[in-house]
Amino acid sequence: MTTPPAKRPLQSRFPRLWLAFQYLACGYFDRGRYIRKHSHGRRRVLEIGCSLGLDSRHFAHAPCDFLGVDIDPEAIAHAKKTHAGRAHMRFVCMDLHDLDVPEGERFDFILVSGVCHHVPTDKLVPLLEKAATLLAADGRLVVIDYAPSARPGWLERFFLDYDEGREIRSREALLAVLDAVTGLEIAEQEIFRNAAFVLPWPTMAYKFCIAMKKTDAEKGAP
Repeated sequence: MTTPPAKRPLQSRFPRLWLAFQYLACGYFDRGRYIRKHSHGRRRVLEIGCSLGLDSRHFAHAPCDFLGVDIDPEAIAHAKKTHAGRAHMRFVCMDLHDLDVPEGERFDFILVSGVCHHVPTDKLVPLLEKAATLLAADGRLVVIDYAPSARPGWLERFFLDYDEGREIRSREALLAVLDAVTGLEIAEQEIFRNAAFVLPWPTMAYKFCIAMKKTDAEKGAP
């Protein structure tokens, strides 16, 4: 018996439709405020799991050197096309574990947005530990992901069901995963109401925004 091919994600099968839905109903603008809050003034930016380059748009006019990494070749091809002409933005299709940069070129801002709920814990912890080796000593790694409420409303339930991620964790479970990451520690955390549209209502989901920094021991590592 042969193993059936893996199902292509929605964003690769219907990129234009997926992006339109993300803009119109999935909290792109609200989420962007938190991304810009933590990335302001950072010059070397890495986005892990950048997909089609949606959240990458928040860096389109920022004075930074941006690198987006994803393992989906179709998504990366679309991101390259979307951001063509922006010399400060690069996109590569590769496994993060294969990415290496000299110490003097480590990233001072790393974004992991909407990724954690797609990755099982036994792969997520090593992924973030690899990210820690790419982070500058004074840098910040920011995780944005679902923080499911105990009694989600109908719209939040819809989005949680619609999302293709199978690793949506409780608030406690996500924090436990992040606490298990060697080389990083939580510097700041908050939960925000991620509005579905441009206006602050209705809420499509609650989101974690967790800023992590290198541990003192990791800062001194070569």
